[in-house]
Order: sequence, then C-alpha cells, then structure tokens
Amino acid sequence: MKEKNHGKFLKAYEPIHHRLSGYCRALSGNREDARDLLQDTVLNVMQNMEKIKDMAAFKTYVFRVAGNLHKMKMRRKKFRAGFNEEEIKSFLSTSGDQEALTDLKIIYETIQKLPPKTAETLFLFHVSDLPLEEIRNIQGGSLSGVKLRLKRGREKLLTWLNTPEKSTIIMALFLI
Repeated sequence: MKEKNHGKFLKAYEPIHHRLSGYCRALSGNREDARDLLQDTVLNVMQNMEKIKDMAAFKTYVFRVAGNLHKMKMRRKKFRAGFNEEEIKSFLSTSGDQEALTDLKIIYETIQKLPPKTAETLFLFHVSDLPLEEIRNIQGGSLSGVKLRLKRGREKLLTWLNTPEKSTIIMALFLI
C-alpha cells in the first residue's frame, strides 16, 4: 500500500474503529471471530483504498465490507454464532449482574433467529449506533425499508419474548 493511501486510510478509519469493532462483535458472537472479521475487513479496505473515489462514503464502504465478509463466512461454514458471556459482559458493561446477563443472552440469541438482514439492521442501529441513512447505504434498498426492518425486528422480539420483564429489558435496551 502506498504511503499516501496508508495515511489517508488511518485518518478515515480511526473515528469509526470503535463502532466497527462493536458491529463485528455483534455479528460474530465472540471475541476471536470478531477480531478475525475486523482484521479481514481492515486488510480488505486497505488493499482497495485506491478504488474508493468518494471518501465521504468511506464509513459505509467499511461496514458493507464487514457485513459481506461475515455473510461469506456464514455461507461457507454454515456457522451460527453462540453466546459468549464474557463478551456480552464487556460489550454492555453489565458489571456482573447475572439476571441482566441472562436476559441479554436470551435477547441476543433471539436476535440471531431473525432474518439476517433484520438482525444486521438491529445491530447496526443499536450496537454500532449508525444513523438510518448510513444503514441504508450499507444494506442497500430504501430508507423506508430500513425503518420497516427495524420496526418489524423490534416487534418480533417483543412477540417472541412475551414476558413483561423481558419486554421491559428490550425496550430499555433498544430505547423503543
């Protein structure tokens, strides 16, 4: 990679590293797979920096690469991520509250049962804290489609987790 592109990459990548890392953790389900996905994403983007014509779309491009690499891995291995208690503790800082951790485990596993694009929308919005327009750019389609996936995903979670305690936790987690 040319020195000019390396500096350009670092300048654009640094502000989004934390969000991308959280997105990779949410998709992968455990720290090791998330590190691999993050590393593969960074390598792929660095190798293709000269192809990015509009640096304003850099964040969208990086998240799309991460999502596509994860989907490709899922197709190859037919692997479904499991719940990793330590990962969720560090991810959401529950401070060892076992009840909250158990509820998060149930919610996380339930999100994984949603259609992949809906689960990805929930992760991008609630975990990576991306605006709806950027999610639309990453996933393609229309803004109303993103909003609809977000709404339906939340509703489906509330339906599947039909106890008042779990519904309260979901609403607090997703700020519905």
